[in-house]
Amino acid sequence: MLLGTGFLFAAEVDDAAVFVDAFAAYQKKDYLTAIEKADQLIQMFPDSPLRDVTLLLIARSCIKSGDNQRAAKALTSFNNEFSESNLKTTVEEELLSLAIRYKNGEQLAPNKQLQSAAQKVRAERLAQERAAAAKLEQERLAREKAERERIAREKIEAERRAREKLAAEKAAKESIKAVITVKDGKVVAAGENGGIPFEVSNRGKNSEEFMLEAIAPPEFAVSVTSLSNRDAAVTRIKLAAGETFKGSLSLRMPSDRVDGARTTITIKTTSATYSDVFQQKNVLTITSAPLVRAVAKLAKNAVAPGEQLNYRVTILNIGSLPAQSLTVRLQLPLQLDFLGAHGQKFRQEPDGTLIFRVEQIDPGKLAELKLDVRVLDKSNGGQKLGGQVEVINGQLQRKDIFSAVTSVIRSKP
Repeated sequence: MLLGTGFLFAAEVDDAAVFVDAFAAYQKKDYLTAIEKADQLIQMFPDSPLRDVTLLLIARSCIKSGDNQRAAKALTSFNNEFSESNLKTTVEEELLSLAIRYKNGEQLAPNKQLQSAAQKVRAERLAQERAAAAKLEQERLAREKAERERIAREKIEAERRAREKLAAEKAAKESIKAVITVKDGKVVAAGENGGIPFEVSNRGKNSEEFMLEAIAPPEFAVSVTSLSNRDAAVTRIKLAAGETFKGSLSLRMPSDRVDGARTTITIKTTSATYSDVFQQKNVLTITSAPLVRAVAKLAKNAVAPGEQLNYRVTILNIGSLPAQSLTVRLQLPLQLDFLGAHGQKFRQEPDGTLIFRVEQIDPGKLAELKLDVRVLDKSNGGQKLGGQVEVINGQLQRKDIFSAVTSVIRSKP
């Protein structure tokens, strides 16, 4: 009947919710709770559009819970505040009678039996609420326990999987066995291309893929190739168990390396699956080249002004390869006058530098240039006669500079 009045839908959300709680308690015959909820609505929302039905709810709840005085007082408030309300026609005769008696000043006695019944319902409701709360708490604790147990199980399972993964990874890494075979001490001529054969064997039980690289000074331009095709670089190989890759380290020996120079090149294989699984091997390369030295000196260690004598330049090759296409640039001391060369072709530049050509000097051999010179008459005693020899290897585009052996001019008597 109360919900059918239409006031509920006009009310704000908060006071409507409170009224619904009060009315629900009334329907369950929990009149004391209905009164408490209705009183809250009146106190919190004194101007609520639900005030009329709330006063009626209080009056009905009070009479049914045995509080006749409060029931009559609530109905009187309703009649005074809402004298024109059509809800007045819905009021029960018993309530109307109590209101008349209250208005006449009569002190209305409570109905002890109804009060006892209302308190019993209230106690039963509180017990039910406590039981429901306890059940909810038990369910919450059970859910929390179940969640903790689930998390613990998942943690244990995750740790187990992690251990198994690590163990499997360790076993997989240990099963990868790449063996590099290469001969040490490869000799490559300076300025020439060379190749160092090597092999990579898969000694594991499974097919594996490896990355190949060569670690060397950049001027060597080292690349990894197949032994059968040295024109194409190889960076990855896939080998079945027991299979061997035949490769070559293709390089160019720098032309400025001296004969016998030793350089280490590293061959490295790395698992394509596990970057921390690798094998490497060092191979020593030795440069083969001509090694030129020049000795330039006068025939005497002490000379006199005006003296004519021989000046000799000796060029030696103490390397392992022939020295070819040599250009010899000789700068004589200023105190010497060049007279000529014995059977040697030469040219002289404006600054006096003498240039000779030597086609080839084999390893362990030498070439000699013999010049006739004269000590200038105006040379002062005690002066030192030096000079310089440049030997340019046209084949390797290499230049070596040597100082001449020093002689001294004797003082005039």
